[in-house]
Amino acid sequence: AKTTLSHNNETNWTWSNTANYNFRLADKHDITVLAGTEMTKQSVIDFSAYSEEYALEDKDYMWPNAATGTMRNAGAKVGFRLASFFGKIDYNFDDFVLASFTIRRDGSSRFGKDNRWGTFPAATLGLRLSKLLRKDWMDDWKLRFSWGQTGNQAIDNNAQFGLYVADYGLDRVTSTAYDLLLQYSGTFPSGYRATQLANPNLKWESAEQFNIGTDFTLLKGCLYGSIDGYVKDVDNMLINPSYLGALGEGGASWANGPSLRNWGMEVALGYRKTLACGLGIDINGNLDFFRNKVTYLPATSTGSYAHTTTENLVQSGQPYGSIVGYVVEGIFQHQAEVDASGQPNARVGGLKYADLDGKNGITADDQTWIYNPVPAFSYGLNIALNYKGFDFSMFWQGVYDKDVYNNQKFQTDFWSITDAGSNKGNRLLGAWTTANTGSTIPALTTNNTADEGRASTYFVENGSYLKLRNLQLGYNLPASFLSKFKMSNARIYLSGQNLLTVKSKGLTCADPENPDWAYPLATSVSFGLQLSF
Repeated sequence: AKTTLSHNNETNWTWSNTANYNFRLADKHDITVLAGTEMTKQSVIDFSAYSEEYALEDKDYMWPNAATGTMRNAGAKVGFRLASFFGKIDYNFDDFVLASFTIRRDGSSRFGKDNRWGTFPAATLGLRLSKLLRKDWMDDWKLRFSWGQTGNQAIDNNAQFGLYVADYGLDRVTSTAYDLLLQYSGTFPSGYRATQLANPNLKWESAEQFNIGTDFTLLKGCLYGSIDGYVKDVDNMLINPSYLGALGEGGASWANGPSLRNWGMEVALGYRKTLACGLGIDINGNLDFFRNKVTYLPATSTGSYAHTTTENLVQSGQPYGSIVGYVVEGIFQHQAEVDASGQPNARVGGLKYADLDGKNGITADDQTWIYNPVPAFSYGLNIALNYKGFDFSMFWQGVYDKDVYNNQKFQTDFWSITDAGSNKGNRLLGAWTTANTGSTIPALTTNNTADEGRASTYFVENGSYLKLRNLQLGYNLPASFLSKFKMSNARIYLSGQNLLTVKSKGLTCADPENPDWAYPLATSVSFGLQLSF
């Protein structure tokens, strides 16, 4: 019998102090000044005990002291501290000009003493143009501008330090305990092995963002909406990159890595009105898009990210998360075509890769950018209706022109890439044969010498979709009925979630949001009764 007992104790405290001062100048100038400090400390203590061999297998008996065999323990104390000083000035001129300025000074124990502190300012300006223009059809129109910097310290508490452990495990590959004294049994003397390289130069990740937007309400509240655009630059991203095997044991380390630029827009528009017949309508939709690209990669980590033999993410201007691979031109139809390709281990009925560099044969130089994780745009539509106690609502959501890397094809389209002896998808019944040369699914084979599971356009599919996320019909019981039971409100409803998915015909997996063997989002229908007394 074996037991493992563990205990964890986490303590967090926060001390905040703020002071506000409000005053007015010349009846139209309202000013608010705020200053504050905040201190945060986290402390986590955990320990565990592992024991073997008990005379009785009973939960009340099997505590570590009763064990007669191997006993091991582990434990640690970690934590961090954060100190912040901040100030803000708000200015309001006659409800026409709205402005504010904020500045923060934050210090985190997660960084070395030379980079512990960061300063992050921000400013906003709003103009209520409807007060200046004064049009009957214009209820409210505001123009907004904002700029600001924020910091990120979301890394491990020990990220800046070099870490070493004494490993008493039975795994001789990592164990640091050796029988130097020829004891032959018992606990051997142990050394240490490195698990992380120190980086005292770690510093705050920072993001600088500029926004411009407008909000409007027109035609006595019937038409409303907003338009927003932004540009966001993230510098010194905190990462834990892969490292060269030549560095050996403990080569992992935290570092300030890439820089990233994001930009995009969002448009929202709605219409609401109660018609003469009593039907209430509220329809609103939104459309947004964003783009990003890596603007900087440190020389020490360029190989840790997607790249071809001629360009990396910065040089290509591709978005973060892009994938490189081979372009599939089709399927080899006969042996002469295989012989002419120069493709290693090519086969009749197998995938044919494009020779992009123009040289005979398929090599790593023939890889290109094949997968873009960023959709062309996303959109949504809300429809809400109400009439004499009845209410109806539905919400549609979708994305357009988004790549999906569908590695379910490893099982549905191939016999030998993974789990050759397991069950496969029924798409294999339509695989290429000499009697079915029009198929786009490669011929079956019991080995994968052609390496057809390599990253390629064969696995990249159109992940566009439109989903009916929610549909609900409800009814509020009339007051005459409620009064008999002394109820203030009663509503019954029927609701459904994820009822319909419209997707690309070229997508071969069940759900474009879950291509990596995750379960599709469940469809559910529920009935409810809400009562208030």
